[in-house]
Amino acid sequence: MIPQLPDLASRRRVWAELSLLYLDIDTDDVADSVARELADTDYSMDELQSILRDEVHPILRANLLVPAGVWQAFDQDWLGEQILRRLARPLWLRAPGWFFSSMARRIWSDLAPRIARIRESSPRLESGTGDTP
Repeated sequence: MIPQLPDLASRRRVWAELSLLYLDIDTDDVADSVARELADTDYSMDELQSILRDEVHPILRANLLVPAGVWQAFDQDWLGEQILRRLARPLWLRAPGWFFSSMARRIWSDLAPRIARIRESSPRLESGTGDTP
């Protein structure tokens, strides 16, 4: 059974932004844009890290391991379906989010300070009070 997430629309926005960091491109070109979009959500830093680690990374990590991975964009309907399908599995059937995690840790260690800087510079974004219900 596919889980019903009350914040699915906001979560899909986060999935789309994080997926840009898994493209076969120089992600430095998009990291600031991704950080701005993520800073403009109600998700805490811990929640954003968890979404990266447990939802996006397990689905997209393979793209960083192949010689010629997806470089334009991931199909967002496919991505959402894959993430929701994974979340529907019992915990004991899911590989841990940090499995093959050096990539996810590297992505987060680059992204987190950018998000924090943006939130600190904007009172509205400081606590992550963007558009998540």
